[in-house]
Amino acid sequence: MWGLFALNPAALWLLVRRGKSPAVDYLSSTVRLYRGYGAMPFHWDRSSWRSDFLVPRVAADELFPEVDFVRAPEILFPFPRNLSVKTHELIFLCQLVRSLRPSRILEFGTAEGRTTINLALHAPAESEVVTVNAPPASTFYFYQGHPLRPRITEILADLTKHDWTPYEDAVDFVFCDACDSFQGVAMETAIAFSMIRQGGTVLWHDYGSGEGRTQYLNGLGRDLPLRNIQDTCLVCLRVSTQQLLEEVRRRSYSGVVRPDAGQADAVFEGAFANGTLEHQNQRGSRREGAAMFKNRQRAG
Repeated sequence: MWGLFALNPAALWLLVRRGKSPAVDYLSSTVRLYRGYGAMPFHWDRSSWRSDFLVPRVAADELFPEVDFVRAPEILFPFPRNLSVKTHELIFLCQLVRSLRPSRILEFGTAEGRTTINLALHAPAESEVVTVNAPPASTFYFYQGHPLRPRITEILADLTKHDWTPYEDAVDFVFCDACDSFQGVAMETAIAFSMIRQGGTVLWHDYGSGEGRTQYLNGLGRDLPLRNIQDTCLVCLRVSTQQLLEEVRRRSYSGVVRPDAGQADAVFEGAFANGTLEHQNQRGSRREGAAMFKNRQRAG
């Protein structure tokens, strides 16, 4: 259906003059442009005709008035790869860390460790940066051999099998950027909500550019005060009060931090307690969804 929708004279011209492959590529790009998902230029993610941006959009200094966004911090490895955290998004993350001074940072999705090393660069000297990746391990990380390496803790694990109890209610800053699927980001979020403590900040990447993540965050935003940072693919939740912390805990699941049998189902029962149950079977069973956590091999 989408291919017929995108069919136009330009596609036919490419088919005749350049052959099948360029024509198919053009049609695929046209569909992604309309839907807004996929490897497209950043400003196309914010196309005005899209109706799926349900999380309210705010300026960075409106959500974080105590943070100075006038000056940019130092950034290591500033040039992003395709689909990775963009330079201005990385600046935003680093400026938050500089100002909020978290004692422990948790990142889902190490990839090449570009975000990891920059968070470590701007975190307090006594803080710990924990970065989580799914096996197999990458053969290269930006922080290999760097002086900041001792402050970075690597976890290479399946989310459903790792024991997360040491981090329960012990994390100040969480960055979720590992899973593309609806079920995968639900699991990331369930774990993050078990770990974040009052006064902490949770951020998700790829809002608007990842279909599963966008749908999940739209659902979560109906019940929690999520905010999309203007001109970015970042969504943020500030856990500023005890009442909000209790709401966050209710949407996590205590079993997610223990590697018990049947954990995958328990995780999703908790993660989907945000009013988005209609998506529960959208891409396979919950147990299949638990296996969707994967290393996207992109610069984090």
